[in-house]
Amino acid sequence: MSKKIIKIVFWCLTFLMLTACVDKQVPPKARSFIDQYFPGTSVILVEKELEDGVLHLNVWLSDGTRAEFDLQGNWERVARKKTGVPQKLIPPAIMTYVKKNYPGDVPTKFSKKPYGYKVELSDDMDLRFTHSGHFIEEID
Repeated sequence: MSKKIIKIVFWCLTFLMLTACVDKQVPPKARSFIDQYFPGTSVILVEKELEDGVLHLNVWLSDGTRAEFDLQGNWERVARKKTGVPQKLIPPAIMTYVKKNYPGDVPTKFSKKPYGYKVELSDDMDLRFTHSGHFIEEID
């Protein structure tokens, strides 16, 4: 019995230490973003990725969300397949357009792009919008 308790305590402490180490890899600005848009979740994995000569942080949350940040903690992309990206993250003009023109779909990915924003819907349709939320084009 005592060996089981010792093992359980050991694994709990190990998990807590790993979680603390992972959280330290997340910049404060990214942590604030996560707390604001994904309350009640925890960071389970942080991975640095070099893309086009620029280093990014990929952060996986306990609810299945994947968020990409630059090294300063500015969000660049959010993907959330099961329940969709939180609507409060998406500018109102874009959400209005999506609800009106794609009523059966939800945004599962939302990205910042040089031209504005890219929204990927649950039916794999991609939509592009300007920074001010005006529709540019649909990509199938």
